[in-house]
Amino acid sequence: MSSYYPAYLNLEGRQCVVIGAGIIAQRKVEQLLEANASITLVSPDATDELVALVSAGMIRWVQREYARGDLAGAFLAIAATDDTQTNRKIHREAEIEKTLLNVVDVTELCDFIAPSVVKRGAVTIAISTAGSSPALARKIRESMESTGQPHQGKANRDGCCLSWAEASGVLGDVRAELRSQGIRATPEAWQLALDDSLLGLVMEGRSEEAKERLTKSLSSVGEDRE
Repeated sequence: MSSYYPAYLNLEGRQCVVIGAGIIAQRKVEQLLEANASITLVSPDATDELVALVSAGMIRWVQREYARGDLAGAFLAIAATDDTQTNRKIHREAEIEKTLLNVVDVTELCDFIAPSVVKRGAVTIAISTAGSSPALARKIRESMESTGQPHQGKANRDGCCLSWAEASGVLGDVRAELRSQGIRATPEAWQLALDDSLLGLVMEGRSEEAKERLTKSLSSVGEDRE
């Protein structure tokens, strides 16, 4: 597993390219807009929300498939496609252009990975599993968001989140196994499967039982096509 150096990027006015225009691409564009980046979207189609951003002049839209040269001058790029060949072409161009690249859900093609984020005013907490389990990063984020209320004690705020961190090895192994079988469970299916019973097995040291239970829960679900 890669070891990552955590950092926050200043994207104010910097050219960023998002390739693909589904729901995941939409979320990436929204996050880049929050960072005041200058955004170019490359895709033959787009969600209604992205079209609205284009109409409002907030982003630029190149309405076609990715083509060599789309990353020229870009500081950062995000490939949100499910086309392996296209992703590899984007990766090759990013290396030539020295563009920081994130290929969604394809860690080996990434220069950086995007953490799950909790924000409270000027405070930002980033959560990463080094790409092994995006579902776990989301689980911890949602746990922090739901339990991190000002009136609650420190133990209540931190305990559940830190306990789930212990499950990273189990989740990473199951994710890799499912991928080897061509199974891509939806983010929603992962979150439903990450329940207290599973966490209990992990905390009791019954990792193999936890893996078996999680694999069974996710093996029959549909694929994520966002």
